[in-house]
Amino acid sequence: MTACSGPSIEPAVRGSLTAVGTGIQSSSVSAWRGGWVKDNPGSSLNFSPDGSGVGLDALFSGQAHFAPVDAPLTAEDIARSRQSCGPDGAFSVPVSVVALGVAFNLPSAKNVKLTTGVLGSIYSGDITKWDDPAITGINPGTEFPNQEIIPVRSTESSVMTQTATEYLAAGSWDGQPGMEWAPDTAGETVRGYADIADKLDNTAGSIAFLEKSAIGSRFDTALLDFGKGFVRMNDDTLNLSIGSGTVGSGPGGSVTFETAGMGGDGYGLSLVTYQAYCGRYANESLSRLVKSWGTFVVGDGGQGNSTYFAGVASPGKEALELAKDRIEEIDAAA
Repeated sequence: MTACSGPSIEPAVRGSLTAVGTGIQSSSVSAWRGGWVKDNPGSSLNFSPDGSGVGLDALFSGQAHFAPVDAPLTAEDIARSRQSCGPDGAFSVPVSVVALGVAFNLPSAKNVKLTTGVLGSIYSGDITKWDDPAITGINPGTEFPNQEIIPVRSTESSVMTQTATEYLAAGSWDGQPGMEWAPDTAGETVRGYADIADKLDNTAGSIAFLEKSAIGSRFDTALLDFGKGFVRMNDDTLNLSIGSGTVGSGPGGSVTFETAGMGGDGYGLSLVTYQAYCGRYANESLSRLVKSWGTFVVGDGGQGNSTYFAGVASPGKEALELAKDRIEEIDAAA
């Protein structure tokens, strides 16, 4: 009878997942969900983009099955997670790289170069005109109008602000890096990051830090200096920075990834986003469902979807392979 038996069939992946977390991953989650549900017709996902901290609270209280987050989990996070995620707690893995560009509304000027020092002075209010000598001096041959520079920024607390201000702080900017811009920062404000692009489009002479997917072909972007000369933001220069990135390990068996950043090769102004999972779920069916989602996200299919539909880049190959291995270790309560 054994010889006549057919090959074993993997149980179908069926069920509904709930995720709560950072809105930065909204477009990516939508792209991943479309591919995952297509591969697993009996599955579904409900995602609430309520913020990274809210997502962790939901995961650690059992109200969410995973959390898209802005940063890898800390040791404190792991300790908080053990009651709902098992004795080993939760872990996090990198899932995407989001590039930030310095977009501007100045149709008369092309191939504009800006340093961290100049940008810092713009956001401090010390440089107020496009034809300031500090700008013309690093852009010989480019004609700049005597037009006001208007930085546009969001009042929303965001890791994108953190990334932008850390870049400015690498120069001579006298502000403090943080999740929010200081109230005395120069320029005009909008409520959310999603509002920046329209404000930039409607404000002549404006400038803003904006994610690559929102820039698209709508705006020109400045060439930035990361310590090795001026670099244009595009897929090739971003992938060069990713390829020179660093893979590491964090608490709870988490996988971490950093692009080359300042002083490295390629375009270094970007942030890495993560997803946090429990190391153990209540039953085998749920464990299998979560693993199915996670392995799709970090696999070729999921990464292809998020790159094409959401405009984000993939972490390095090594980081994704380690992430897949870690996700496959998820188990179920006995």
